[in-house]
Amino acid sequence: MTRQERALRKAVLVLAGFILLLAVILLREWRKEQGTERDDEGEKTIAKVAGQSISLRQWQDELQKKHGDEVLLAMLNRIAVGAEAKRLGISISDQEVDRELETAASGYGSKEQYYAQMESELGLTKEEVQEETAYRLTLQAVATAGIVITDKEIDEYTRQNPDRFRPVKEIGLSIIKVHTYMEAERALDRIESGEDFAALAQEISIDEDSRIHGGRVGTVEENDPFWPQELLKAAAGLSPGDVAGPFQVEGGYAVIQTDRVTAPPMPDDREIRDQVRQELALEQAPPLQQVEDNLRTKYGAAIDVDKGLQD
Repeated sequence: MTRQERALRKAVLVLAGFILLLAVILLREWRKEQGTERDDEGEKTIAKVAGQSISLRQWQDELQKKHGDEVLLAMLNRIAVGAEAKRLGISISDQEVDRELETAASGYGSKEQYYAQMESELGLTKEEVQEETAYRLTLQAVATAGIVITDKEIDEYTRQNPDRFRPVKEIGLSIIKVHTYMEAERALDRIESGEDFAALAQEISIDEDSRIHGGRVGTVEENDPFWPQELLKAAAGLSPGDVAGPFQVEGGYAVIQTDRVTAPPMPDDREIRDQVRQELALEQAPPLQQVEDNLRTKYGAAIDVDKGLQD
């Protein structure tokens, strides 16, 4: 499995956490019934537009129609997986959660930036991200319980994947993107003459997302498949503040500046072997969704939505 495939799998799991968040929102709002404005039928009003009100019940009904099944299954999964983990004596430590979050946050600059991105894009608080991570690790531990991976298998995997655990450099990157090679050359000349990179980016860059931030893109991994490899290789070799280019990019040419280059420490041998053992075990385990389905059945999950809504 490639680094990008692993990242994609984690992104999918984060999106699953978003569904669970909807359940949290519903439960929060359901309890806020006192001292709030209500419509003519006594329903709590949560929004108004053009003289018309939207009640809490209308909003909840829309959420239930669009996401109700997913939310209910997510809640049942939490209970069933927790029961199975307790039966197996499985518990996930805070240290394990922290290590997983460190990995997930690589490429974001810091865990704080990662949390901010999760809140901005998915509405997940730091605590909710931590809870979702703990649940995912618990589910994986339950799914792989009883699967034995030998030292020989781990040795063979590391032999075939010698660069798999080499720390990937993280580059704080800024760019000035222009239409033509000659424009990029002129931008380089102006910077070498003493003009400020950020100010010049705001003046001439055609990349709207980075231009308003003085050309700053953020943190990019040295092997990011969405950037030209020639550009990333050059950036990884620069010292902070150095400028290079022009590089051909999608839609034009770019001049780059490296704000910083960091290389995470190499994990120790035990951490590497534990990670390989977990990944190989997951490859042998049933799909995680199937594990959840099986556990709901095992613990007698029953759904009666109509009765629940009437109560």
